[in-house]
Amino acid sequence: MNKNIKGQPKKVGFWAWVHQNRIKIAGFLFIVILPVAFVIAVYVGAYANNNKVHFDAEVTEQTTYVRSFINADELEAITLTIDWTELKNPSETVDPVGWIGGYYKFTAYYTAKDSYTVGNVSVTPVLQTKWTDMRSMIAQQSLSTSVRSFQIDFNYDLPTSPLWFVNVTDPVLYLKVAYTYQTPTGQINKTEYVSIDLSSLSPDRVIPST
Repeated sequence: MNKNIKGQPKKVGFWAWVHQNRIKIAGFLFIVILPVAFVIAVYVGAYANNNKVHFDAEVTEQTTYVRSFINADELEAITLTIDWTELKNPSETVDPVGWIGGYYKFTAYYTAKDSYTVGNVSVTPVLQTKWTDMRSMIAQQSLSTSVRSFQIDFNYDLPTSPLWFVNVTDPVLYLKVAYTYQTPTGQINKTEYVSIDLSSLSPDRVIPST
């Protein structure tokens, strides 16, 4: 006996349904999925491109990009103390168009950890924002166990929102920390990389733009 009831629609398998509606599905993917994927790619690309740092004055074929950083108290042989002492907001200029006069000022010193004999301590500072390509650096700075200061000019308009739901208020202070220490078998040259997110900190003094 034929069990099909007249007028009852036949069940359509999944793949048959996909085949029948392939044009609608393609249109849905084009209108909805592809733009979403594009937006995600833009966010991921912006974050990845500006979350790597180099410590060269100019980029060359030998330039090394660093993606992995530690906290200042995680250095192997020294404890590095950094204080953000002053922020000068830049002033806008018309001719030429841009920003001038802005800087971040810091003090720094190190303390050798127990059982370490340390020397030749230096830092190479870079200020660089996440999500955008705002960047500034100065030459290598020698450090000692006494407080010394250094200043990094930073002439960019902050805060800024380069992407939806992304707000950049301050750069990150990246430091290439180089030093030597003695071992029973000789002197070790050590290089470590530190990052300090300034968006979670406040300077001791803020100088407004003029």
